[in-house]
Amino acid sequence: MPVYLISKIADPIFALTIGTSAALLRIQRDQREKFPEQAKDIGIGSVLSLGAGRVKRWWAGEFEGL
Repeated sequence: MPVYLISKIADPIFALTIGTSAALLRIQRDQREKFPEQAKDIGIGSVLSLGAGRVKRWWAGEFEGL
């Protein structure tokens, strides 16, 4: 496979990976600052579950009219 074709495929995947990890780390840091007494319990898994719960609520229509 030519190098430019690999680059066309790999660049968007790389950008998505970097952007997602940066967002997760920022949310984790914000949550740790917001709840310092729970800082040791806030990991990437808890951030992902929080986001998944919010997406489920959004999908169910709980945020209409905000």
